[in-house]
Amino acid sequence: MVMVVKQIIIVGCGRMGGWFAERLASAGHRVLLYDSDVGRAARLARRVGGERVGSLSGLGGDGVVLLALPISEAGPVLESATRMTVGRARFVEISAFKRPLVRYLRLARSRGHVVASIHPLFGPGQKDDRGTTTVHVARRSSEEDRLIRLILPNTRVVRMGVEEHDRAMLVALSLTHFAGLSAGVMLSRLPPPGVETKSLMALLTLVSVALGESESFYGDYAMRSPEAIRLFKSYAGLASRLARRLEKGTAFNDIARVRVVLERRHDLRRAYSSLYLLRRGDVGKTSNRRGPRR
Repeated sequence: MVMVVKQIIIVGCGRMGGWFAERLASAGHRVLLYDSDVGRAARLARRVGGERVGSLSGLGGDGVVLLALPISEAGPVLESATRMTVGRARFVEISAFKRPLVRYLRLARSRGHVVASIHPLFGPGQKDDRGTTTVHVARRSSEEDRLIRLILPNTRVVRMGVEEHDRAMLVALSLTHFAGLSAGVMLSRLPPPGVETKSLMALLTLVSVALGESESFYGDYAMRSPEAIRLFKSYAGLASRLARRLEKGTAFNDIARVRVVLERRHDLRRAYSSLYLLRRGDVGKTSNRRGPRR
């Protein structure tokens, strides 16, 4: 079933809001844009050929509302929008964590609205949605599936519950950004190395991801929630203990144990070979090496 939509209202004209605006406008949809920063919404409207709207009142009808907001703002805006909406409305929200939004999602659905709660696992540097994965969290209806296909027609959809999703994101998003940020702080305090190894470039890739986020990301739930802070402190404690064991020369058992666990969970050989561009015949040899030659 193809969903016919007269307009898509994007609330939040930051980087991801802009990404969706460009692609939805190019797909032929009428794109309306709202942002608390009026100038930002106006600039994006001019860029994509959309229209700026000055209020969220009167949403609903045949339109779809896409919330591309920081986590701390998404819930209150959803609550306000559903309260002001006349009739039944359809919403898509794209927050990276879902636990803070659960009560808002329940409230919106209790008012008769359709809300697809998704997390696109890519950033605004993505050319389009081909080859991407999107998590559909706490699915309630097939109409949510159609909303997702409307805004992301080519993405691969994976379904998760709220707790499962947020546990995964603490590691896949919060911890990776903390590691990248802490490495960036360290690198900024050291003299330039003067050489660029592939290992350094891999580290700089992680650093660039962390530094590419907006300031609001580091002030929001993903990096300031109690769960995230506990994880960061645990990471820092483990790093300190590992440094002491390396100093004493007793870290070999730890390294072997980590290798066994992670090789069960991830394709480390593929990651290694993609970094070092090994010949096909060398890929199977990586797990027996003490470490790559730098």
